Amino acid sequence: MTDLDETVQPDLIATHYLTSVDEVTEHLRAANQLGLGVRVRSYLEAEEDGEELVEHWEVELLTASPVLEQEEPAAAE
Repeated sequence: MTDLDETVQPDLIATHYLTSVDEVTEHLRAANQLGLGVRVRSYLEAEEDGEELVEHWEVELLTASPVLEQEEPAAAE
């Protein structure tokens, strides 16, 4: 069993689907103030007329940071 297998993944609290960078920024600031972890993904979606692609964001709020803190590598002697 590796160290990665032993780590506990944070629980998902909520998922928000946003359409502007300003909304994403607002959600990230709020999550930071509350001490929550976040995972952000962007994706393209075709408009209703199908001629243009529009960027959207998915923001997942988590109980803790999803990033594993890496140990400092030993200094070469």
